[in-house]
Amino acid sequence: MSKTSPRYVLLALLLAGSVASLGLADGPVLHEYVPGAGDDDLPVMRGGGEPTGIVYDGEILPAPEGGERRPDERAMSATPGDGHGQESPGRRSPAFRPDRITALEGTLGYYTVFNPTITPFKRVTALDAAVLGTDGTPVLGVADPETEVVDVIGTDAPSAEPRDRFWGNVVLDFRAGRVVPFPSVAPDSRILSLRTEPEVSVRLEKDRADNFFAVLEAGEPTEVRAVFLTDARRDYFGVAAIPDVPADTLANEIFALPDRVREDALTFAREIGLDEGSSLRDVLEKLTLHFRAFVESREPPEATGNIFLDLARGGKGVCRHRAYAFVITAQALGVPTRFVQNEAHAWVEAKIADLGWMRIDLGGAASALEARGGEDRPVYEPAEPDPLPRPRVFRDGYSQLEGEVRGLRQGNGNGASLANFPMTAPSDEGAASTGTEPAPVSLEALLDDEAAPEVARPLRLRLDRRRHDVFRGRTLQVTGSATDPDGEGAEGLRVEVLLRDRTERLLGVTVTREGGAFQAAVGVPPDLPVGEYRLIVRTPGNEAYFPATAR
Repeated sequence: MSKTSPRYVLLALLLAGSVASLGLADGPVLHEYVPGAGDDDLPVMRGGGEPTGIVYDGEILPAPEGGERRPDERAMSATPGDGHGQESPGRRSPAFRPDRITALEGTLGYYTVFNPTITPFKRVTALDAAVLGTDGTPVLGVADPETEVVDVIGTDAPSAEPRDRFWGNVVLDFRAGRVVPFPSVAPDSRILSLRTEPEVSVRLEKDRADNFFAVLEAGEPTEVRAVFLTDARRDYFGVAAIPDVPADTLANEIFALPDRVREDALTFAREIGLDEGSSLRDVLEKLTLHFRAFVESREPPEATGNIFLDLARGGKGVCRHRAYAFVITAQALGVPTRFVQNEAHAWVEAKIADLGWMRIDLGGAASALEARGGEDRPVYEPAEPDPLPRPRVFRDGYSQLEGEVRGLRQGNGNGASLANFPMTAPSDEGAASTGTEPAPVSLEALLDDEAAPEVARPLRLRLDRRRHDVFRGRTLQVTGSATDPDGEGAEGLRVEVLLRDRTERLLGVTVTREGGAFQAAVGVPPDLPVGEYRLIVRTPGNEAYFPATAR
């Protein structure tokens, strides 16, 4: 193990299908389809060194070319980002401080490194600890900056689990320092081969949050191209099902949250039906559904002096706001999680016992994505469909390669990453409704996008109390239920709590639980003028139900 000086360290006090390798004949080889060749059927032909090509989905992907940095590339730099908002291309921030800019951003550029491409999920920054800033704001950083050497293990390295391979091709700019961020596909990525242009001595390391670094050991600091072959555990990108185990199975691996932050996170968790005794499956499903249902807005959530609770409850925010609040809440419930970010997107990694880290995308990015350098690369598709709730507002985002996505190879994008996962399923024989309304659909089927109804059903939203007396700055408890025309509870629906005078104020958001019941503990703004207000509780509905309002 190699100990290095703390780089990009957040101090506690804040002082500062499968891919196999293939040996090919001499001469240039473009992307070539190999008929009838399964990815796992093609063995490694050249042990130890760099292979001439790899195979993905029956297509030969030759080793990347070298040469000078191209206009569609951005070098990785030793100069750190500022930790505020969107990551700077090529830089890694030592921390993340939340903001209140919840509006959609314009077109963002994403610089492609890997082939097959994992747009927009290139790992640059991973943060795994929350501490209090000098102003009391929970700020994310790295719990343990100590690094260990990452060896180049050779293309014939064995593996106990299915792993997928990727070419990497990136320019490292050592002119501002001899240690620069090194992008990765996954936290457990292995480096199978590595060459540099010019040939220099480069050592790879990673810290305890699995941030990778390239260290220039000798030679003149300059721009260096690194061409490498890497692999990652296949189920990092998606598992068939979340195990039904206690959420706090791995709680001892979490950097302790400040007491106040933990209390706030548990308060919010209870509002959406979670507590410290919840199962891992329940925690990941409910948190994912809650944050994937967020909307981007030019009007940020009401500021109450607690930015974590404002963002968690507000129902508004882009990818970084969702991932930030998800990570803190999940850690309070005992689930090891990380905030992961690059220049175009932020998402979550959650650790599952006996499995490892899993990527969870919460959506919520920019209005458009320009993938630079990805025109000639296939898009990597997870082997398993997403097991977590996927509301339509999430499915229509560019992190799912929907919407305005440019720069990918023709036939990729516009949902290409989900091409193998049907959004709806044909009706089973005998399952059709005999009336004008479609047959009821279970929540599980709805979230898995199976048998989605063609016509939404009416919904009744009721409050348990019609009148509340509450002091300014105090908590308002709101409970009620959502039921369908048959009186059955509708669970998993987003429910918004608002006050109306001349304008509306969003106080918080919750989700209906099993049986359709919902509860929310929302803060009444301390600057609200004394008087009478109309309490509004509403849901935007979903594919199965129309919107509804209780007044």
